Amino acid sequence: MLHFFKNPKIDFMGKRNIWVGLSIAFVLGSAIVVPIHGIKQGIEFTGGTEVQVKYAASPDLHAIRSELNRSGFTNHLVTTIGKPEENEVYIRLGLVSAVKEENLTPKIVAALRTDEFRQKTASGLLDVNVADEASLKTLLESSPDLAREDARTIAAGIVAARKEKALFRSVEELAGGPSMKPEAMQLLRTRAFTGPFAVRSESYIGPAIGRELVRKAVFAILGSLAGMLVYIWIRFEFQWGLAAVVALIHDTAVTLLLFSLSPFEMSLPVVAAFLTLVGYSTNDTVVVFDRIRENMKLRGGDDLIGIINDSINQTLSRTIITSGLTWIVVVALLALGGEALRPFSFVMTIGIVIGTYSSIYIASPILVVWRHYFKEKGKFSGPATRSGARKVRVS
Repeated sequence: MLHFFKNPKIDFMGKRNIWVGLSIAFVLGSAIVVPIHGIKQGIEFTGGTEVQVKYAASPDLHAIRSELNRSGFTNHLVTTIGKPEENEVYIRLGLVSAVKEENLTPKIVAALRTDEFRQKTASGLLDVNVADEASLKTLLESSPDLAREDARTIAAGIVAARKEKALFRSVEELAGGPSMKPEAMQLLRTRAFTGPFAVRSESYIGPAIGRELVRKAVFAILGSLAGMLVYIWIRFEFQWGLAAVVALIHDTAVTLLLFSLSPFEMSLPVVAAFLTLVGYSTNDTVVVFDRIRENMKLRGGDDLIGIINDSINQTLSRTIITSGLTWIVVVALLALGGEALRPFSFVMTIGIVIGTYSSIYIASPILVVWRHYFKEKGKFSGPATRSGARKVRVS
């Protein structure tokens, strides 16, 4: 195994009171700041609209964000998706009102129109790239040379062809439709035009669904904490599981504090990041605990603080390799992954550091405090004692 350090002798437990005190201050700060400052919630929790838009030319994301801001939509996420040459943009927009359920797709389309195309629309022209079937049918029915049934069939054919092509670059592309008639094309050439983009897909999430997702997200996090407690309780002892869960609560609270102060919003990927950190931090804690238990059996538990220090030093290279390499990857995602991945990678970036720290300065000191208390009360019998070794001496 690769070792970054050969026989390190770092006294991790020597400064445990300082680090534990600092951690308590951060947790208390989280309990105060998070309720007051709040956390920005994504549309999964507040409700909103998701739209995938395809542009005829390369989209200007800054201009799109500016148009949405100018239209009063400040709670939005705009990013490219797919290959760059496909010119597709993903737009996520939260509800303007938390009470009123509203599909915002028409307003998004209106906000994205340029002044030139707004003038065309105002003059009565119809954009066939965003018009729905009803609007197309109404336009075609205005022709005295088309029957109402023909108008309905042609309108449905245009919508179906648009779904297949994604975007019409000119009105003439409509001529190849299987149900198209010359009379309809003549009308479309004079009364329709092709806008710079088309809506590929849209989805809407109401506030009621958002509240249900909040409840499930909270239950998922609490359930994972309870599961970790039971797992470590079975594998080690109750106090070991309690120490790990306290470390996880610390990790979640401190990460939540920093996330609250960040410009990012809570979303389902962010919840997934928190759940990932719960498992990642527990894994690191279990590795340290396992080495502590092995050393207690070998050395008889003469010096608990010395055993913990030695155990952490012995697993230090492994911690740097696993946590360090993962941290490098999520930092790269944070810097280069784009706007959509930044909230997830932000949580992972700070969470890995905090989770590694808590395995050393939160979970391990709790073992020292617990065993010192129960040693004085005569209530504790650790794994070393049960195996016939000497009782634990805490210094």
